[in-house]
Amino acid sequence: MPLPFRIFKLRGDGSQEFVEEAHTLEYARVSVGEIARLWPGEYIIQNEETGERVSIPQAANRTR
Repeated sequence: MPLPFRIFKLRGDGSQEFVEEAHTLEYARVSVGEIARLWPGEYIIQNEETGERVSIPQAANRTR
């Protein structure tokens, strides 16, 4: 059975690349933060049950 939250990375051409599934929105947000350290960019978290989507713009694209 699929988990309720799916994480996608937005590509430069606007398409989405599936990254992973998560049990909760909180876990999905933490996962995006960890993934974005190695693979910066914009991410979408989608709730498969409701269709609601959360955009996380330019994750980890910050100067240090």
